[in-house]
Amino acid sequence: MPHTDTIATERLTPIPGERSHHGFETLRPLGATAGRTFTCFQAWPIVPALGAEITGIDLRDPGPAARQEIREILADRKVLVFRDQDLSPHQYADFLRIFGSPVKEDMVVDSDHPPEVGAIHTRPNEQQQINYWHMDHSFRELPTRVLSLYAKILPPVGGDTLFASLEAAYDALPEAMKDRIEGLHCNHRMTPTQNTKRRYTPEQAEAMANAPPVVHPLVGFNPDNGRRFLFVNVPIYCRNIAELPTPEGDELLRELYRHVQRPEFQFRLTWRENTVVVWENNHTLHYPVSDYFPHERKLWRGVIQATEADRPRAALAPDRALP
Repeated sequence: MPHTDTIATERLTPIPGERSHHGFETLRPLGATAGRTFTCFQAWPIVPALGAEITGIDLRDPGPAARQEIREILADRKVLVFRDQDLSPHQYADFLRIFGSPVKEDMVVDSDHPPEVGAIHTRPNEQQQINYWHMDHSFRELPTRVLSLYAKILPPVGGDTLFASLEAAYDALPEAMKDRIEGLHCNHRMTPTQNTKRRYTPEQAEAMANAPPVVHPLVGFNPDNGRRFLFVNVPIYCRNIAELPTPEGDELLRELYRHVQRPEFQFRLTWRENTVVVWENNHTLHYPVSDYFPHERKLWRGVIQATEADRPRAALAPDRALP
C-alpha cells in the first residue's frame, strides 16, 4: 500500500450520529497579553485559547496598578486562576469590586458572610446535577459578565471545572458557517435548576420560567478586544434561533453548541483549597464535573452586577475586518 500522510475520511462509513471533521481550522494566536510582562504579578497562559494562572500577588490588598492589570488580562485571557489565596469573606467581597459591583444572589448566605458572597455548596451524599456546558444568566436582558468562585471545601479527588472560549470557537468556524449565522438571533429563557432554590422563591422561579424569551444575537462583538464570539448556551436556556424556528434551525444551534465543546477551545481546572477563579461568563461556557459523590464540595461565589455595557452587541459585517 502506498504511503500517505492523510486519511481519506470521505471513504469511511460514519457511525450513526457521528460527525466527521475534515481538516482543522487554524486557531488564533495567543492574545496581546501572552508575552507581556506585568509589573504587579506574573501571568502564565494555560492553553492558547484561554486561561492564565496568576502568581506573585496577594489578593488581600492589591493596589490600584494591580487592579488595572488584572482587568486587562481578564479581557484577553477570559479566565484567571489565583492559587493559595487566604481571604476572609469580606476580603473576597473587596476583591470582587475590582470588576464592578458584586450583588447578592443567594437568598440566604452564611452567617459570617457579607450578602455579596454566596456559595455553590454540594453537601455530603448530595448528587450535583448541573453537569453540562453552560453560561450563567443568558436568559437575562443583561447577562452577567464576570463571575468568580473561591474553593473552600473540596472532595479528595474530582470536582474539576472546565472552561471554553466562545471567541476561539467563533474564530475556528469555516467562513461559510460564519456567513450563514451572521445576523441571526436566539431566544433565551430561564429553566429551574438545582441551584434555583438558593436564589429565587418558588414564585419568582415560576414567573421567570414563564416569561417571554429574551432575544440575543447569535454572533456577538466584544468591543474590549475587537473579537467576535458565539453567544450560544445549553438548550435549556438557549431555546432556538428566532429567524429559524424549524428543525433545520434547531440542528444548526445544536451543531454550534457541540462545536464550542471541542478540546481546542477549553481547559480543565483542578481545584485546590484556596484557589480563586474569575472568568468572563458572557464570553465562555463552563462545565462543573459531577464525579465526586458522596463527598462535599463548597465554593464561595461572587457575581458582578451587569450594566448596559454588558448587553450583547450584534457583530455586523464591518466588524469582520477588525483585528
